[in-house]
Amino acid sequence: MNLFELLTNEEKDLFYIRNYDSNQVVFDEGGICKTIGIVLQGELLIKTYTYNIKEETITIVKENNLFGQFLIFSNYPFYLGIGITSKKTKIAFINKDNLIKLLSNNKIFLESYMNVICTETIAIKQQAKLLAHKNIRDRIMYYLNNHAKDKVAYIPSVTHLANAISIPRPSVSRELTNMELENLIKRVGKYIYIN
Repeated sequence: MNLFELLTNEEKDLFYIRNYDSNQVVFDEGGICKTIGIVLQGELLIKTYTYNIKEETITIVKENNLFGQFLIFSNYPFYLGIGITSKKTKIAFINKDNLIKLLSNNKIFLESYMNVICTETIAIKQQAKLLAHKNIRDRIMYYLNNHAKDKVAYIPSVTHLANAISIPRPSVSRELTNMELENLIKRVGKYIYIN
């Protein structure tokens, strides 16, 4: 959904727009979030570093998606990672006061904005529920059931599944083989049938 397109030209003036080249820092981890951003073009990677100085991508903010929306009204409005563009990127920023004004005056934008936040919140809750499953099989089955239609889940690759459930790829591959041998699932190309 393109939230920016729901606005009048006058409402768009409440935003300021910045253009970034590839690999440019948009915000630093620990910095105060004073605006929300809408990625109009390009892509923003939100990364952090582990204690072993290993770089990890927390999330990818794609075109027409938001960032900062959870932080701006928070009691702890500090970025949890570093925002870095992965290619040429155009971002529209709006501060808290202007956002409140916009939400108060544009019902369609308000409903769409709340839909985005609620959808993302549900996704976060589902990820937390997934991670609450301690063994590999439970995580795989939870993920498959949440992504299946008529007991069939499309999985682009084992690596994709491993990343989605936060388990190393070799362990996921081994468990899928065991599950297939036990007739719990059947793999056909990029589809997994749940028995």
